[in-house]
Formats: sequence, C-alpha cells, structure tokens
Amino acid sequence: MNVMRLLITAGAAFYAVVFLVQVARNASVAGQALAGVVLLAVVAGLTWMHDELALKRYEVALLWVMVLGFLAYAAAHALGVLV
Repeated sequence: MNVMRLLITAGAAFYAVVFLVQVARNASVAGQALAGVVLLAVVAGLTWMHDELALKRYEVALLWVMVLGFLAYAAAHALGVLV
C-alpha cells in the first residue's frame, strides 16, 4: 500500500502544478484551480489515514461534496446562470 500512497501523492502534486500553470497562463481560472488543489490535497491526505472508520466517514463526506457540486452546477446551468 505504501507504493500506492506515494503514487497518489505524486499524482496529486503533479496535478497541483498543472493547476498552478493554468493560473499563470489564465488568471480567471484561479478559483477553479484553488478548488482543484484543495480537493487533490484532501484526497491525497485520505490515503495516509490509518483509522478505517474515520477514513470511511471522510470518503463518504467527500463523495457527497462532489455530488452536490455537480448538482449545483447543473442547477446553475439550467437556470441560465452559467452558459
């Protein structure tokens, strides 16, 4: 499992750099990049937890945050807030 933890952490770090490069090229995506970096940090941090019960709770909570985020996006798009 240690190799998987390291690979997930390395992948999260790589994509965090990609987000930062995107912000450097286009500052208007700073909010999205910040959200992406935060989510990547949370997911990478979850792989290092040893308490199984807490891990399951955090995974379910993160899953619901993502589902509700997609729901909010769909509602905003349907109402014409987003084009």
